[in-house]
Amino acid sequence: VCLDIATRPDCISNETLEYLSELNKEIDVTIELGLQTIHQKTADFINRGYDLKTFTDAVERLRAKNIEVIVHIINGLPNETKEMMLETVKYLSKLDIQGIKIHSLYILKGSIIEKQFLNNEFQMLSLQEYVDIVCEQIALLRDDIVIHRINGDAPRNLLVEPRWSLKKLVVMNEIDKEMKKRDYYQACKYNL
Repeated sequence: VCLDIATRPDCISNETLEYLSELNKEIDVTIELGLQTIHQKTADFINRGYDLKTFTDAVERLRAKNIEVIVHIINGLPNETKEMMLETVKYLSKLDIQGIKIHSLYILKGSIIEKQFLNNEFQMLSLQEYVDIVCEQIALLRDDIVIHRINGDAPRNLLVEPRWSLKKLVVMNEIDKEMKKRDYYQACKYNL
């Protein structure tokens, strides 16, 4: 039995942290934090609402209380380059985190980002681009970080793009095939 809480790093007050620390002595507590990206310009564009220092401080405070941390990132955020997405993973590999969930950006009907997408303000990643980026991220990811997810789930009836994300097994198989083709494994390109 464990308790897994998904939250924002700016929601972890000292009082909450103390409570979680006490609870962690009775049952395993894991906190999932949404980072999405380390790049402030992108964070501002998507209205993330907190800076990288707030995220990093939350990770450090949680780990000081021996609480495991899983981080969510999103590949394909507007105007991010492949290198920027790889920098996010390089940064995370240097932090004391225990897990990661990798998501592709998806566009939902009626969202602000749908309007931006339909106005051609940014391009979505193709399946091939997503596979390439995830393979490189896995190669850069410290080997003791558990990969909990490599693609997000959007509600089928609300999903505008990418339609390829609906085929989860295809996405996972394509990543697996490309990892084998490149002779990659987790942390094969990781260096302190």
